[in-house]
Amino acid sequence: MARYRDRTNVYILLIAILVAAIAGYYLPTKRPETGASMTPKEYIDLVEKKRAQRLKYSEQSTTTVVAPPANE
Repeated sequence: MARYRDRTNVYILLIAILVAAIAGYYLPTKRPETGASMTPKEYIDLVEKKRAQRLKYSEQSTTTVVAPPANE
């Protein structure tokens, strides 16, 4: 006579692993920087940081323009 084993714990574990895998796949790893969840001070700092970064990259792109090769 085979003894009946309670497999409830196994099913709960499998469901938990499945939920964790789905959540890991669909949830973003990095939260986007939006003003929706920031305080006003954090938002102002973010805008200033992005503006400074944009100015820095625009200065770099204007100074590193490569001349086209000369036709010989």
